[in-house]
Amino acid sequence: MAIQLDLSTSQYGTAFSGAYFRIVTASISRELGDSFTVMIDCSGFATATPTDDTHPVDFRRYHAPLAIIEGTEGNDFLSKCYTWVMTQDDMNGSEAV
Repeated sequence: MAIQLDLSTSQYGTAFSGAYFRIVTASISRELGDSFTVMIDCSGFATATPTDDTHPVDFRRYHAPLAIIEGTEGNDFLSKCYTWVMTQDDMNGSEAV
C-alpha cells in the first residue's frame, strides 16, 4: 500500500504530480500514565518504484493517539496508519495505490 498525491511544492521547491508516499516508520511510544502515541513518518518519492538509493522529495511526520489508529478502518496496524494519514489536511486529495 502507498499514497499518491500531487504536490504543488516539495522540499526542493518544485511540484511533483503523482508523488508516491510510503510509511517508513510507524512506532508506538508510551506517554506518562497509560496513554500511547503513534508516530508515523512518511517519505514522498517522485517515482512509484523507489529503491534504497532513491532520495525522497518530501517528508511528513504525524502523531496520533494509539486509540485513534486502532479505531481506524483497516485490516492491520499498518493499513490503519495509511488510512489515518490520508485523512490529514496536508494529504487532502490523496488516494491509496
